[in-house]
Amino acid sequence: MCGRFTLTAENADWIAEQLGVTVAELFEESWKPRWNVAPMQEHWIVRARSAEQRELVRATWGLVNSWDSDRSTAARQINARSETLDERPAYRDAFRSSRCIIPADGFYEWTGKRDARRPFWFHRGDDTLLMFAGLYVETRLPGETETTTTFTIVTTDASGPVGQIHDRMPAILEDDQAVEEWLYPSRQPDRLRALLRPAPEDSLIARAVSRRVNSVAVDDPACLIEAESETQGALI
Repeated sequence: MCGRFTLTAENADWIAEQLGVTVAELFEESWKPRWNVAPMQEHWIVRARSAEQRELVRATWGLVNSWDSDRSTAARQINARSETLDERPAYRDAFRSSRCIIPADGFYEWTGKRDARRPFWFHRGDDTLLMFAGLYVETRLPGETETTTTFTIVTTDASGPVGQIHDRMPAILEDDQAVEEWLYPSRQPDRLRALLRPAPEDSLIARAVSRRVNSVAVDDPACLIEAESETQGALI
């Protein structure tokens, strides 16, 4: 699964270029790096504005559909398994018509007992962006005055160092062509599913990091401080 992730880059121009959007959409004057994005928090998603253009949108992590009685379902729908996207009602319509990208530069997984969880940060060696495949929904539930956009991260089988501590990981789109195909409105389901494969074995690096990450209230650079040697040795 994917329960926390990061987008730590400070250069809004660089991020906009990587995402294929205008820097104005990032509200550069208020752009903030994130070291610990957690469920039910807001983050950026990228979706197709047209066949040729993309747009950046703020959305809340945890998918909510129009038939949900309230937004508590969001906590159970932060991830969507790639193998059942066109089968499960919660994700089926979004898979067909409202796919998105969630930009990140790393994500966390944990090992160890619940009361002593050890976090690891998985990222690329060159610190380039990771484009998570995602789905989004825009909905206004009964009693609400405004429409809210929510998203979920698509997951696939884990590979490389991630697979040593968890069996699932975000589906990472490999390049801009894969991003274009995922966002393209009329792509066939079989072709879309082919994009959702485990990352190449050697594409991600694991770093043991501070247990500060364990708290959703903490979101600062100290989250990525390399952990003591005891924790480093937990991932063989």
